[in-house]
Amino acid sequence: MSNSKYRKRRKRSAGSSKTSKVPQAPLLFSNFGKKPLDLVAEGYSKDHKFSISTCSTTGAKLTSRAVKRGRLSTASVAAQYKYKDATINVIVDSKSPISTTLTLSRKFLPSLNTSASLKLPKYDSSTLQAQYFHKYAALATSFSLHHTPKIQLSASVGTSSLAFGIQTKYEIASRQFREIDAGFSMTKPNYDASITMGNKGDFLRASYIHYFDHKKKVAAAAVISHRFSKKENALTVGGSWIMDNITTVKARVDDRGKIMMLLQYGIISKSCLTIASEFDTKSLNKIPGIGLAFSLVL
Repeated sequence: MSNSKYRKRRKRSAGSSKTSKVPQAPLLFSNFGKKPLDLVAEGYSKDHKFSISTCSTTGAKLTSRAVKRGRLSTASVAAQYKYKDATINVIVDSKSPISTTLTLSRKFLPSLNTSASLKLPKYDSSTLQAQYFHKYAALATSFSLHHTPKIQLSASVGTSSLAFGIQTKYEIASRQFREIDAGFSMTKPNYDASITMGNKGDFLRASYIHYFDHKKKVAAAAVISHRFSKKENALTVGGSWIMDNITTVKARVDDRGKIMMLLQYGIISKSCLTIASEFDTKSLNKIPGIGLAFSLVL
């Protein structure tokens, strides 16, 4: 074999090794069932919202927001500044004092993510977090800086397709485990499914989302839950259709007879108009509620 042919074959083999996919870590327990829950719950609101944001090349962002919820109205101004691994958020709200949050994020290893969030003046809601990802395991821990500190631990084992997980919350003052949740998640290119049990076995939830095309533009989801202590069931089904790059339509219906629809339309880059409507089939004389949200990014 000539040297030129050997070099070409060696380059092809080296290139193929670089492009080979490395197996992903399993999902964190907090992400079990997140996609179907987001589809049937995210964005549906009867509030009237208006927000305007402006950004600078230096990492500063200023957002003004007004919300009308029924007869109550609130307004807030938020400022954010990012510099390397640090983020500072300052929020001035019409109903509460100034709130400041300092977040530091650092990746010490390719598989280890850490962050610290310090909130003032309510420092007791500050947290320390760490996440570790392995080929067949994912671990996460959170420590709250409260006067009665709590440690939340979660672990999942498996693959990116099938994972089993458990989560618990330990209270240092009483030296007791207050919560124990467990479940499993199955993730495939065209569907996600999960079953989780929480509140020490009192709450059971199953969720499923199915994508009808490889670009995930058309999807349907169902979430069903049961509470054993109260013998209560809850069922919500919904669907979404991404018509194009600027238009998204969503709808959902629950076991209480409430139907909600949502239309999100992009006007200009990163700016959109959202219209949500709710209709109660058990109260036909009631006027359907309509929510409007307009977000403008300059």
